[in-house]
Amino acid sequence: MTGQRGFTLLEILVVLTLMGLFLGLVGVAIVGANRALARVEAYGTQLDEVRATQAYLRRALSQALPLSAPAGDGSQPQRFVGDATTLMFFAPMAGTVVAGLQQQRVFLDDQCLMVSFAELTGGGLTPLGDAQVLLHGVSDLAFSYQGMNSLGQPTGWIAQWPWPERLPRAVRIDLRLAGAVPWVRQQVGLRMDLSSEPGL
Repeated sequence: MTGQRGFTLLEILVVLTLMGLFLGLVGVAIVGANRALARVEAYGTQLDEVRATQAYLRRALSQALPLSAPAGDGSQPQRFVGDATTLMFFAPMAGTVVAGLQQQRVFLDDQCLMVSFAELTGGGLTPLGDAQVLLHGVSDLAFSYQGMNSLGQPTGWIAQWPWPERLPRAVRIDLRLAGAVPWVRQQVGLRMDLSSEPGL
């Protein structure tokens, strides 16, 4: 009967070294897969935010109405206020046609596109909670407006709407996001078009 030959110390060290290399490669692959999964999840989350934001802006702006809140100081009513980073308008609450009219204000704050709501009642405006985040990671924002000037002539696209007593014909939204999801320029036409009536 011959004796069994055992492993030498050198052979054991070689095996342990190879196992270490294999485990290291497996660990690197797992870390890379987790990072790729995290990027995919972040992309999906941002894509959902962008789609939801564009859907809200399209729905709300297209339903804007020539309304204003009562002003106790006798100043001119503000039915629509818009500049490069803020716009304010009145529109029905989502899912309703007549009831639930709200003042809706969209603005940029600390790289977030925000929206706030205030209910329009006979006594004025009642704020409805805190402002909500529509979209994170906004590095740049530019609203622009198109309609008719006080002489009844088309304005082209302008960075500020100077006639708050009436609505523009359309709003264009350009912004840049700090992420992989691009923002496609959005242009929304207002259904209640009073911009061609300078006397209003």
